[in-house]
Amino acid sequence: MNIGEVFGRLTVLSPETEYRYLCRCECGKKKIIAGSSLRSGNTRSCGCLNTEKIRKRSTVHGMCNTPEYNAYRSAKARCQNENNEFYADYGGRGIEFRFLSFSEFLATLGPRPSSAYSLDREKVNGHYEPGNVRWATAEQQVHNRRRCGSIHKFSTEELKAELARRGELTCVS
Repeated sequence: MNIGEVFGRLTVLSPETEYRYLCRCECGKKKIIAGSSLRSGNTRSCGCLNTEKIRKRSTVHGMCNTPEYNAYRSAKARCQNENNEFYADYGGRGIEFRFLSFSEFLATLGPRPSSAYSLDREKVNGHYEPGNVRWATAEQQVHNRRRCGSIHKFSTEELKAELARRGELTCVS
């Protein structure tokens, strides 16, 4: 084994014993390696190569902790996790989370336009599914929520304003 000889990511720096060598990995770490492991190809790095392979295998989309992934994860939990604090208002009322994967969710919605937007269902009683989800502003969401209580609690002017906003007001009496 010669000084300067390269085996994978390892470069031989000096002999340590008759059969072991001090090597420097491309990542900068130094490690003593058996010469037989270097020659056979069983050892090609200080361990960083294996760590990179594991990280690459376990990374599906690379978007953990993004606003898009957090919205996906939260909506799914509201519909499917009975221990979620909001389950009663979603899964408990029959709202289903119908996306098969985060990739499908992201392909449907695209990236969040800005921090002023959050996930919304266009039909408030509909499921989280393609065609019924969007990125919406707080104002859009205020106008798109379940109404609690009787319609009689609203004034005539409030009802007219809401119907006009929806484009459903056809005549005014």
